[in-house]
Formats: sequence, C-alpha cells, structure tokens
Amino acid sequence: MSEQTINLVVKNFFKITFAMAILGIFFYVMMPFLVYILLGGILAMALTPFVDFFIRRGLSRGTSLVVFSSLLGLLGFVPVIAFFIRGSRVVTQLLRGSNFNDLSQKFTLTIYRFTDQACALYGLNKNSVRLKVSSFLEYLGTFLSGTLAEFMSELPTIFLGGLVSILAIYCFLRESDRLRQLFDRYFYFSKTNGDSFIRMLKVCCREVFFSNIITGLLQASIVTLGALVFNAGDLFLVFFITFVVSFIPVLGAAPVAVVLAVLCFLDARVGAGVGMLGIAFISGLSDNILRPFLGTLGEVEVHPFIGLLAVIGGVIMFGLPGLFIGPLVASLVFGALPFIIDEYFPPTLPGKVNRALEADGDIVLPSLTGQTGTLTVDSHP
Repeated sequence: MSEQTINLVVKNFFKITFAMAILGIFFYVMMPFLVYILLGGILAMALTPFVDFFIRRGLSRGTSLVVFSSLLGLLGFVPVIAFFIRGSRVVTQLLRGSNFNDLSQKFTLTIYRFTDQACALYGLNKNSVRLKVSSFLEYLGTFLSGTLAEFMSELPTIFLGGLVSILAIYCFLRESDRLRQLFDRYFYFSKTNGDSFIRMLKVCCREVFFSNIITGLLQASIVTLGALVFNAGDLFLVFFITFVVSFIPVLGAAPVAVVLAVLCFLDARVGAGVGMLGIAFISGLSDNILRPFLGTLGEVEVHPFIGLLAVIGGVIMFGLPGLFIGPLVASLVFGALPFIIDEYFPPTLPGKVNRALEADGDIVLPSLTGQTGTLTVDSHP
C-alpha cells in the first residue's frame, strides 16, 4: 500500500468510523420498523396507479396523496375495529345464558359421546380413549389460551406496524421524484435500463399485492357463502377471519371452514357439517392452485414451485409481511435482475454492426430483458 493511500486512510479514519457508527446506531433504532417500512414501499409501488387516478381527476399530487392515504387507512382499520365490536357482541350473546365452564363442559361431553360411539363401533377400550382425548383437550385448551393471550399482547405492535406502513406509503409516494433522482445518481443505470428496471419493480409489486388480495377475497367469499347456505356462523366475522387466515401459506382458509364444520357436528347438524367440510376442501384447493397460478399470469413468469417456496420462506423469515416480501424477491430475481445483467454484461452485438461501421444507419440491438434499442452509426467524422 502506497504512502499516499496510508495517509489518506489515517486522515479520514475518525470521519469514516464516526459515519459508520452513526449509520449503525440509526439502523439499530429503525430495526423494529424496517419490515413495515419495506412493506409500505412495496404497497406504494403497487398502488401508484390509484394515486394517478386522483391526479387525472384534477386533484393536486399532495391532495391526492392525502385522500388516498386516508381511504387506505379507513379500509385497513375500520374492518378491524368492526371485527372487535361485532366479536364482542357475539361472545356476549354466547355467554349470556351460561358461563364459560358450562360451554366447555358441554363441548367435552359432546366429544366424549362421539368417541364412545367410535369405540363401540371399532371395539376400542373406552377408558383408554377417553384418557387420551382428555389429555389432548387439555393441551388444546392451554395452546388456544396461550395463543389468544399472545395475540392480545401483540395487538399494539400490529396496530403500530399498520400505522407505520400507511405513513411509509404516503412518504414513498410523496418523495417518488427524489427517490428516482437518488436511484439515477447511485445505481448508474442507463436511461433505458433505468426506466425499464423501475417499471418492472412496480409491476412485480403490483402482481404480488393483487395476487394475495384476490386469493384472500375468493377464499373468504367461498367460506362465507358456505356459512350462509349451512347457517354456520356470523357472516361478517366469518368473512373477516377467513380473509385474514387466507394469507397463511399452504393451509389458507380451510381451517376456518373445518372449525365451522366441527361446530355443526357438535350441534348434531351432520348435513351442515359435511357441507362445511366440502367447503374447506374447495377453499384449500383454491389457495394452493390459484395463488401460484396468478403469479404466472403477469409479465414476470415465476415457476409455481418457486413461488410457493418464496411465500413459505417469506413468512418464516419476516412473519405476515413475508407474504408480500417473499414473492416479491422471487419476482425481482426473474423480472428485474436481467436488467442489471444487461447493464454490466451487454449481449454480443450482431455481425451486421461491424458491417454498419462503414455506413450510416440505425441498428436494432437485442436485449436479455426482451427490450430493444436503436444504435445510430455515423461513418463520417
């Protein structure tokens, strides 16, 4: 290492160290919100056309952003608040005539009645089966109570994360021009590849967002329609819970329909229970087929197997926001990465370019991304 380089490092050591320390502390402070900010960025790119719609209606960009963010917040928080209000009323009506212990005892006796019938049918030891069922019900009750307590304790974090995501959407949309300037300054893309990269990034975000929303709405509609036909629960609560649970990969909304089927069986409504089991099969099938299928319909073709692994891996690594982050990363690998490859590893020019060096003309150049560009050759000095 030359003496000039050593002197340069020594003179700037404390400045570099201080800058790295400040950045490290900044990211440490922002760490609890990074996932929600990233989710807000994804949704901002996906929802850009809606903001453009308000602008085309004659509203200014600032007013359009305020109106759109307010509508988005209402769509996000109003159903949640209505769910808790409606749910509390249903629970109150359920407990009005009896307490929780009576309901739990009724449920246990119904389970024992079914197990006794199964033991008599298959010649099993009734006492042994009852002991195992009792142990399972005790474990199930402990698990459900612990899960409910954990969910209630996480509610403030969930609401805070939702608020941060909405504010992030507003900020990303408001500062879109400045972000594009930073992108052009530090990524050093050519104009054509830079525009194509940004466009593909928006397309990937839009496809991931709407594929999850469409799948959730379809599953929630299927289960709610089944609940309406078989009179198996409050329709609003069923739709809301199914829509939320539908974001769980692989399982989808099927568990909600299974729970409704069990409740029908406990009320001695065998036909309704069998019908809800059929609804559970249909909703689960739609989740595992429709979600990967929608991922292959857009401009970015991701293999359904890769898409499924991306959803599961995203949930494992990032929780619920991983439903959007995982598929987005997979889409970027197949959709946006080729633009970077084109930028640093351009394709070999066709032979006619060499021949055109002796004459003026326009030459259409191919690209790994499917885009084409025009090269104008001027043979005159």
